[in-house]
Amino acid sequence: MLSRNESIALLAEYGQGAAWVKHCLAVADSAARLGHVIERRYAVDRHFLWSAALLHDIGRCVTHDPIMHGVEGYNLLMKLGHSREASVCISHILFGLETSEAVQFGLPARDFIPRTIEERLVSLVDLMIEGDQPTTLDRRFSSLRKRYAENGFLMGRLDRAQQTAMSFMIQTSKEIGESVEKVIIV
Repeated sequence: MLSRNESIALLAEYGQGAAWVKHCLAVADSAARLGHVIERRYAVDRHFLWSAALLHDIGRCVTHDPIMHGVEGYNLLMKLGHSREASVCISHILFGLETSEAVQFGLPARDFIPRTIEERLVSLVDLMIEGDQPTTLDRRFSSLRKRYAENGFLMGRLDRAQQTAMSFMIQTSKEIGESVEKVIIV
């Protein structure tokens, strides 16, 4: 597992101060805040959560495509030997890709669905940060629909991703006894 300093160094090396790096930092900080609250209910590896959230969009060093940046991040981190973090890069895309979708994007023939609490939290928090600012899921999905109206695959999957994210957020809010949105939007 990557240390905090190694994660920061990787992001600095591949991000080179690009605007998307601010997004990664905002997601990592918000994920850490939510992880701290959730820790009352779940065993959360907060160190991994922060590092994985920091690197979830590292594939943006290659492309800003809404799907392919996850594929590129997965490929990069796998090549560097960081399989856990690589899994988060791809599983955060649309709250997970099924096997047929993964194959369509040149990935191994298996699903890439966020399963661990850390993977699920990164997927959720990423959808609650627009640029480097916290937002609600509804506003974020509205923004994604406007921005990617020409992307048929993405548009076909946004409803399912929104439903999955909303269900997880509602379930988590009930379990921790407070609104996830309030934890993120401080």
